[in-house]
Amino acid sequence: MMRYTISQLFRSIPALCRGDRVLIDHWLKQSPAYVLCQTLPLIILGCGAYGLSMGLWQGWEMASYAGLKFPLVVIATLAVNAMINGMFAMVLGSGISMRQSMQFLFTAFAICALILGALSPITIGMALQGPAAASTDARFFHSITLLTHVFMISYAGIVSHSMLLGALKKYAHTKKAGLQTFIAWLVGNLFVGAQIGWISRPFFGSPGRPIQFLRDDKFASSFYESIYNSFQNIF
Repeated sequence: MMRYTISQLFRSIPALCRGDRVLIDHWLKQSPAYVLCQTLPLIILGCGAYGLSMGLWQGWEMASYAGLKFPLVVIATLAVNAMINGMFAMVLGSGISMRQSMQFLFTAFAICALILGALSPITIGMALQGPAAASTDARFFHSITLLTHVFMISYAGIVSHSMLLGALKKYAHTKKAGLQTFIAWLVGNLFVGAQIGWISRPFFGSPGRPIQFLRDDKFASSFYESIYNSFQNIF
């Protein structure tokens, strides 16, 4: 019978932050269900805290929506990429099994959630110091906020995946195959996460638009078009 305690959860946090090879090797010897039970609470807590900070600019209603949605976006990204990453690993000849790719994925997202949770005080401060949503500066601040969150989430994703690169090279047939698999996983996870997040908007709301759990026009435009428009608003 699989045992899991709160004390085990908190003991794993420092080791994950260090990218502890002993912990990662131990998890890779366990079942994906075991690793998921170890990492899912961290993903919910870390991403929930960061999501709350994203929506705080427009009040507690938006903050509660974003705090609930952001962990769901990450979990949906996990579900989509669980099979994709395994196929990438096989196509690139890494020798990483489907089971191991899922365990790497769960571990990477747990580290990413811890980084985002640690960054949430910064984004909370931004939200509390931002202009009112009805002010003339709101659109400019909205663009700054969007680009800031894109940068922070991308940063957390890149760092969390890179902390597993050494272990990935160890388990791959060759270091080159391990590096190629790492790049494919990183690009795929960021791309899928960006698209699912865009469909699930709003997270911090847009000036002049009502607070909603999901947009009525959720499939209109694209994430990359929004990034381009934000740069235009700033410069």
